[in-house]
Amino acid sequence: MGSRLFVARLAAVCVLLIGLAAGCASDPQPRDPVVPSTPLLGRVVSAPSCPVERVGQRCPPTPVPGASVVATRGSERYEVRTAADGTFRLDLAPGHYTVTATNAGGYASTATERVVLRHAPVRVRLVVDSGIR
Repeated sequence: MGSRLFVARLAAVCVLLIGLAAGCASDPQPRDPVVPSTPLLGRVVSAPSCPVERVGQRCPPTPVPGASVVATRGSERYEVRTAADGTFRLDLAPGHYTVTATNAGGYASTATERVVLRHAPVRVRLVVDSGIR
């Protein structure tokens, strides 16, 4: 009779421990507070796009696919590459940033702009030098 009581108590303890372990596993862990982000949307284009510009001839800047776009704020650095149409998106915390685009390909040139992100999306257009002269 004593061994049955021991087995019953042991089973009850095991069920209790399993229930506690399951309860602990399902409790949400405390998380870091979520920092709100603001979209920085932009496009990197290259100009001039024609070797000779003439009156009446359209010569719009061309998109730069694969350009490096870096946003810095103090020691923080965020980088992204442009899509095929020259566009990019960075989701950043509100603040003051310096945004620099570096031309992809043969002629390495940069364009820089300072932006202030608050709580609404900000759009920038960065024009890098194509090297055509």
